[in-house]
Amino acid sequence: MAKTSKFQLSLGNVQYSVDLTERAYGLYDVKVNDELFKINIADLMSPSLQAAGAAGGAGGAGGAPAAGNLCAAMPGTVMTIKCKPGDEVKPGDVLLTLETMKMENPIKSNRAGKVKEIKVAPGKFVNVGDTLIVFE
Repeated sequence: MAKTSKFQLSLGNVQYSVDLTERAYGLYDVKVNDELFKINIADLMSPSLQAAGAAGGAGGAGGAPAAGNLCAAMPGTVMTIKCKPGDEVKPGDVLLTLETMKMENPIKSNRAGKVKEIKVAPGKFVNVGDTLIVFE
């Protein structure tokens, strides 16, 4: 049975309620103020992601994705786009496929919401941290 740890965080004048649940070794559900994020520790430890964070790559400050955006966690070529602006998505929905080293990788939604804008097109090369999809 999965164990959930609960935290209350304060950053400046903002309060956050955080629930952390380990689903399997290295796989976590992190719920912040009722918004669910699925975290794979192996993805966070990849050398390309660490380099983007250290270099202040695209996205938000320090390489973190800007709020409301889905950003590339790996470089590659966009193969297919499986959503359009206005679509309602939930965590785990496949939004596009990205080819990296001759392998097609499904890129899944990390949150529930409505697609506001698609920033890429099939055939476009993206780097780590590039914005792929903007949510409302």
